[in-house]
Amino acid sequence: MSASSAVTINCSEEEIAARLPEAESPLSDDAAQVSLAPAPGHRGTEVRVVLDKGGVGAAIGQKVAAVFGTDQQRQLDDALRRFKQLLEAGEVILSEGSPEGTDAKQQRQQRPAEPVAPTTTD
Repeated sequence: MSASSAVTINCSEEEIAARLPEAESPLSDDAAQVSLAPAPGHRGTEVRVVLDKGGVGAAIGQKVAAVFGTDQQRQLDDALRRFKQLLEAGEVILSEGSPEGTDAKQQRQQRPAEPVAPTTTD
């Protein structure tokens, strides 16, 4: 099974290549084939990643992995998104609602959003 993803990062190829070892797995794994190219219109660098890694190959196995949040595509997309944030913003942005980041298991257990009760000041 293979996964692939691409994103445009507003940094030079040299900066991205130098900071690639800081990326999370599977983006920093040996199985990840990363290619860098100038983005159209001089708008940063296009980063393409192909992850060729042994895993569940059957369609049913891919669906089960997706349910548990362990499928390669989700992991690669998340790692690439966090790497882009690290390079462009200097940190990985997390919200108070999910301080540990996105997790498929956690998202399934979330309750619907509810308005916060207004605080009264006496």
